[in-house]
Amino acid sequence: MDVSVTVIELGEGFLALPETERTTRRWGTVCLTDADGNPIPLRSLPPGPGIALTAAPLPDTDGISLSLKRELLGAGTAFTEATTVKGHTVAALGVVPPDDRTSQWLFPAAVGRLLGRRVLLEAHLVCPIGRHSHAALLEPPGADHD
Repeated sequence: MDVSVTVIELGEGFLALPETERTTRRWGTVCLTDADGNPIPLRSLPPGPGIALTAAPLPDTDGISLSLKRELLGAGTAFTEATTVKGHTVAALGVVPPDDRTSQWLFPAAVGRLLGRRVLLEAHLVCPIGRHSHAALLEPPGADHD
């Protein structure tokens, strides 16, 4: 199957998890802040069937280094919702997975590795060319494929 992927840079900043995501254990959205915790607006996404949401660590000035590897935060249908981070209202971005999960819409381990780190947040719009659905391309790591 041939696949066309469009990558949209959503913004650069410190990855933050809205308080409601922790208390509800949904792990459905993230947002970006500046070094002082102020929200950074994200670039908007065109409507589409699904995205792979990724974050790549950017070089730090604090001397702590991470491998500069892109992390898959989650995949599914993109959505935004108003929420708060450190008392500031922010538009958080998330994905609704293609299955019926009510929690862990994003991959908590991947989000946890990058929380508070300066990242480049990206949306990968996946458009298969051919008879197959996009759903198999948007499943979590380790999922079985036919």
